[in-house]
Amino acid sequence: MQEDGAARAAGDAAAMGGSRDAVDVQEVDDPEQDQFEDAVDTSGSGTGADAIGCAFRDMAEAARSWTLDGALRDNAEIERSQVNALRSWCQESEILPDIAEPLLVAFLHCSRGDLEQAKAVVRVYESVRSKTPEVFADRSFHSEEVQRAKGVGYFCVLPNKTPEGYRVIVQALRDPDPTVFVYSSSSKAQFLTMDAVVRAEPTAPGYVCVFDMNAVQMSHMWAWGIRLPRKVFRYLQEGLPLRMQRIHFLNTTPLMDRVMRMLRPFIRKELQSIFQFHTADDMENLYKMIPQDCLPENYGGFLPPLEKLQDYTDKFLAEMNNMIPT
Repeated sequence: MQEDGAARAAGDAAAMGGSRDAVDVQEVDDPEQDQFEDAVDTSGSGTGADAIGCAFRDMAEAARSWTLDGALRDNAEIERSQVNALRSWCQESEILPDIAEPLLVAFLHCSRGDLEQAKAVVRVYESVRSKTPEVFADRSFHSEEVQRAKGVGYFCVLPNKTPEGYRVIVQALRDPDPTVFVYSSSSKAQFLTMDAVVRAEPTAPGYVCVFDMNAVQMSHMWAWGIRLPRKVFRYLQEGLPLRMQRIHFLNTTPLMDRVMRMLRPFIRKELQSIFQFHTADDMENLYKMIPQDCLPENYGGFLPPLEKLQDYTDKFLAEMNNMIPT
């Protein structure tokens, strides 16, 4: 994006809760901030701290400028005939008859060009979403429920990708009080964030989810109930139009064993095979898979803390609000 540098810096400062009014302020060297700035990929049009804002703006711009011709040109395993065939099937079967082209491509991409597999994913996608209104209805980013969920938890998209090109999404508790945690609202904010990134990058090579178990109590698990987790995990395993590569659980404790016993009936072995568990003393193994320049300060990374990254994510979600599938 070609913008005036000062205007761009002002926009990013505002996104982080600050401002850069027309005041003569002496710059002070901040080694910690320099570390954050150096960690961000500056190969695009941004430099320094502005590169974080640039990364998010580029995602939103990619969604706005997306074309089927461009997607087919960059993804040899997807053919136009497959896109047309999947669209016709959706219309004839009345399953997502008005499906947008980026989502058609995302289904084919996650299925590695297998049309029949893509149809199977579409079926689960439509079935779970239509039967789970508490998670998938009234999903505006600006809705009171989503904003309330974001007051309880972080749902952050990270600006840097892993060396394999995987996009990283982090979910963590912001407020550890179990009495304010609502599983359906948390799931709504979680999938809203995922949908926004998939809309921006429907052919991303993969996704990595990071769940911080710090402050998670058994009371949070009781809030799940039985019926909703069954639907959510079916959607995660069979209906998400993306390539999930790894799921990391951080700051695990013996409680994690109890959590896994609760979840195991809902989770296929294929999904369990990509789980990675890390105690607070086991972060070096995490860095082998997600380098520190791809992680926030909270986990020993070189990016800003989750609170600031959530500000950037929120600005991105607000820009994407009208493009996110409903």
